[in-house]
Parts: sequence; C-alpha cells; structure tokens
Amino acid sequence: MRLAPGGSAIPLGVLARVLLESDAAAVLDRALQARFPGRRLTYHASGREAMRVALSRIAQQSGRHEVAIPAYGCFSIPASVVAAGLKVRLVDVDEAGRLSPEALERIPFDRVAAVVVGNLFGLPEPVATLAARARSAGAVLIDDAAQALGATAADGVVGARGEVGILSFGRGKPLSALGGGAAIWSDPEPDSTSGREEHGAADDALDGIGRAGSARLAAVARGVAYDLSRRPAVLGLLATIPALEIGRTIYDADFERGAMPRAAVALAAGLAPELDRLNAARRQSAHALAGRIRTGTAYRPLLEQPGDCGVFPRLGLLAPTRAHRDRALAELVALGATAMYPTPMDAIRALAPHRVEDQACPGAQRFCDHLLTLPTHADLGPARAEAVLEVLARS
Repeated sequence: MRLAPGGSAIPLGVLARVLLESDAAAVLDRALQARFPGRRLTYHASGREAMRVALSRIAQQSGRHEVAIPAYGCFSIPASVVAAGLKVRLVDVDEAGRLSPEALERIPFDRVAAVVVGNLFGLPEPVATLAARARSAGAVLIDDAAQALGATAADGVVGARGEVGILSFGRGKPLSALGGGAAIWSDPEPDSTSGREEHGAADDALDGIGRAGSARLAAVARGVAYDLSRRPAVLGLLATIPALEIGRTIYDADFERGAMPRAAVALAAGLAPELDRLNAARRQSAHALAGRIRTGTAYRPLLEQPGDCGVFPRLGLLAPTRAHRDRALAELVALGATAMYPTPMDAIRALAPHRVEDQACPGAQRFCDHLLTLPTHADLGPARAEAVLEVLARS
C-alpha cells in the first residue's frame, strides 16, 4: 500500500463534463481569465515550457542573460532557464524556503533579466518590496504559481503579482490535468519580437481543441488511468518497478516543447469549476493536521502568513534534525510522505556549468535536510492522519 504524495483524484463528474464539453479551450481560457483579469494567457506543453518561453522573450527584450532563482525548489525552474539558453543565479532561501532577504540584497539586479518567486507548497511569498526593487533596475518579476493556482496574498493574486506568471497543470498540482501549463502576461498583446514560439504555435494548436472528440476520449482515459494508479494498492505495486522512477525527482533540461496537449486542455477545462472546492478541502485538511502537529510533536508545519490564503497541494514540515526527518520518512513513505526535492540547486552537478558566481547556499541545504511533506488529499483520512501523528510524536 502507498498513498499518493500530492494532488487529488479526478472526480467522476469532471470526466463526464469532459465528454460533454464541445469547446474546452474556450472554457479553460474563460475560467483562467476570470482569475487573472486584464492578463493574457498562452498555453504550453508544461509549466517548465511556459517558463522557458517567458524567459526567452524576457532575455530577448532586455539583452540580459541571468535569471535569479531560489536555491531550493522545483528542478523545473533551473531546467527552464538552461533550456532558454540563459545563466542561473542562485538565491539562498530562509528557514521557511522563501527567498532570503539577505541573499536578495546581494543580487546585482542590473545584470538580471528576471527573478523567480517559487511560492513553494502553494504558500504565497511576499513580493511587493522585491518587485519594486527589480523593476527599478529593469528586471522582471516572475510570480511562479505552478504549485499555487488559487492562492492569494495581501499583495495580490499569486501568479499575477509580477510581469509574468507561470502555471502548471501536471500531476500533483492544484489543477492536475496530467500535463500542460500556461504563461500569464501583464502586457495585453504580443509585440513584434516575440514570434510564433510564444504566441502563434500555442494558440494555433489550441484553436478548436474542444471540438476534437478523440481528445475528449483520450482525456477521460487518462483521467481513469490516473485515478486507478492513485489507489494505494496499485501505487504500492507500481512503486516497486524501478523503471517507473515513482517518487524520484530529476533535473532535465531536455523537455518537450510546443503547445499544451489536447487531452490536457480537455481535462483542465473539466477540472476548472472544481478548483476552489478542491483547494478549500486540501487547505482545511492541511490546517487541521498542522494544528495537531504543532501542539503534539517537535515538527514545525509551514503555513501561510496572516492575511494570505494558501492552496496546499502538500503540507510541508520542518523536522528538528535531519536524523528525525529520515526516521519519520522511513515509517511514513507508505502514507505519502516525501523528502520533496532531493537536493538544493547548488548540488545539481549538471547545473554547475550554467551557473554564475559559484556561491554556497547554506540556507537551502538546511531547509532540504529538515524538510518532510505530507499529503493533504482525501485519501489520507482521519485514521491515517492519526498514524502520521503517532509516528511524528514518536520520532
């Protein structure tokens, strides 16, 4: 038996909606436009492809070739920078995994094309001061909402607080359409330098997608297969097959380019009306579990700042020591616990040739060493939550 570490099952009602919807592309675009009014969206093969396209355009316009990114976070971020032909500048993180204010002070913003805010685990990071400083130096703020679609902060809607936002619709994301992503642009129309890579290719591929019956059938088939694979007995069996690399995160800059897959568009359109309900359920589960962890164990849950609203595709915890984390993880892996990304960015060997200023990032290493994540989806349930709490209290 093994629980999925994140995301939620796709409800049967969503799959029925997918079969009946005749213009999924328009439905999805309207749903996201309502969340990001006044913004323009383009759709891509994945969140990292959306990031690559955005970075390529930003670098072309600015003439700069460095991108500042968190030193701990999703490996897709540095992969996108490298795929765009740019250099990575690592910014250390604080005790909660957010960009460290002290590290940000050391960034030469006049050399940076963009700075990426990760909003790890769907928790909004404060960006107002950073955005003002970046803009004054001619750098672009990218508000990465790949894990945070639906999150809000005192300084705005996550994904729309910078010049560009990024969405991912992959497995385990708030809107899990099993593929695809989007870029959210503050400028209302493309300029003459952006080319077909950003606008024409994706938009042409999306045109009329919802009318393709084969895409709807493929989306339903993928949704059914995904739900079956999430069942604890099935996932436990799949996890024993090394070739599937379940639970393994790798750095890979050679990812698929192009537009959002048709089946993913259909699934995303079907899931869009459920997003707020699913986010609210995961948030309630995360806060209930966090409250008991905080009072009954030595672990510290990662929660939003007052006034913010996170979306919690997973609940992050910080263990007292790495030894505590490793002991708990060994017992809880069957209940969906993970150590999340296996290393900080400065330990990715393949990334080393693409970095500027080979600085150490001790905050990222500490955060990585102490981090444990737990599922927030309905499969955890009260009985399994009690088992989690017992292990954390004992470890």
